[in-house]
Amino acid sequence: MSQPLHDNAVGVRRLGFGVSGPHGTPLVRPEATVAMIMNAFAMGVRVFDTAPAYGAGEAERRLGEALARLPTYEPIVSTKVGLKSSGLMKRTHEFEPENVRRSIEGSLRRLRRSRVDWLFLHGPPTSALTDALLKTLVDLKFKGDIGEIGICSRDHALDAALATGQFTLFMAPVHIGLPPNHLARLERLKAAGELIAIETLAPAKRRFPAPVSAGATWQLARSLLGRAGPVPPTPMTVEEALNWALHKGGANRVITTTTRLDHLEFNVYAVTSPSTGRLITA
Repeated sequence: MSQPLHDNAVGVRRLGFGVSGPHGTPLVRPEATVAMIMNAFAMGVRVFDTAPAYGAGEAERRLGEALARLPTYEPIVSTKVGLKSSGLMKRTHEFEPENVRRSIEGSLRRLRRSRVDWLFLHGPPTSALTDALLKTLVDLKFKGDIGEIGICSRDHALDAALATGQFTLFMAPVHIGLPPNHLARLERLKAAGELIAIETLAPAKRRFPAPVSAGATWQLARSLLGRAGPVPPTPMTVEEALNWALHKGGANRVITTTTRLDHLEFNVYAVTSPSTGRLITA
């Protein structure tokens, strides 16, 4: 049984939970990650996004533990291929067909699933989008190992993927700080499939947060190592940032992550509150 690409998501179903960042590290206990996933599901979240690059498979293992306790067909399970990480700074690309197949096999084992609903290429260079890779992805879809094919990127690889006609999911930064050419690209992506926003809360974050939680500690480490990305010049509250991405930014969904239950609760509130009622219409 497959998940539809567009499920007419409204309200909290436009919010996905990212099992990423500190959720793949010892900063967060595995049982705490599982509890956050279970809480998110109880609040109505149905999309759960992860990747083997997050903690060398640890984030996927934690999501798999939670999924084993949830109804089989309700969650939309999203993971990625092509990026191998052994720490905050050491990353390599592996988009060769044999590596992609091997990556999917490992993800399915860790996730305890027979298929992945959404599969994203994880930050590929444009040169990685070869005919051989595209054929491999189509073969995996035909076999039933994956549902929809997507790409997660910040650059011209999004345009290259769009030109192939094989991608229906586009995961990209969506926030007020993007330059006009990036915003124009988002319009093209949404016209061709589903636009899934990441880095949405960038306008609401501090570059060097106080390490008062596991998530803040993770963000601080990334900032100190130069991996946090630019902070948009226009500051916003969390509610304003989510509203902008889903309304003006045109995102079909947003993926956010947190290690704190109160932050998760507020993110859910922010996309369902009467004060931002326009968010709950697709």
